[in-house]
Amino acid sequence: MQPVVIFGGTFNPIHHGHLIVARAVAEQLGFARMTLMPVNIPPHKAAHPPACRQKNGLELMSSAADRLEMVKLAVAGEELFEVSDLELLRPPPSYTIDTLCHLRQVHGPERPLCWIVGADMLADLPNWRRADEVLSQARIITVARPPWSGQIDSVLQRLSRRFSAQQIQALREEIVPTPLVDISSSQIRQRVAGGRSIRYLTPDFVIAYINRRKLYTQP
Repeated sequence: MQPVVIFGGTFNPIHHGHLIVARAVAEQLGFARMTLMPVNIPPHKAAHPPACRQKNGLELMSSAADRLEMVKLAVAGEELFEVSDLELLRPPPSYTIDTLCHLRQVHGPERPLCWIVGADMLADLPNWRRADEVLSQARIITVARPPWSGQIDSVLQRLSRRFSAQQIQALREEIVPTPLVDISSSQIRQRVAGGRSIRYLTPDFVIAYINRRKLYTQP
């Protein structure tokens, strides 16, 4: 039975780094299908709504509709990827456990669920809502890019103060090394705001959409 594999993120905007990492995970673990899921507002950002998160007049968070559309454009025609608006349909903030419970209701108790996180998010696992339930509901797959790949042991050692030896072992077995791609969404937003090119950083259809919608520009 093929698992349901979720790769979530703000995708503000999505870029080639996201896509390269997602494909690397799929190839290493043999996933035939992966769901890209834009989050609404992550809990750690919920205290600062999009309309208020500005720097020097620059809107840092594009709308949920824009982010969803950019993800769809980025993977149009790709057999590996599908896109879900599940978290965008719920009021913020987006909690992983709520999404996993919904997926469990939809797919039943036997369908494996996989949740992909970055190493930085793994380190924050003790702060997740109902973290133990998250670990019981899904395989947590951690993508470890340099320099995080060299810090995983210390991260897991810190997590061992909160989680059982069995849980730590399960996390350790799901560490997937992925390429270091030095692209970030914040870098793209800054370049757009500064009038610089973002060619080769994100798919051309995404670039065209950003230009057409005048996203990330000074008001």
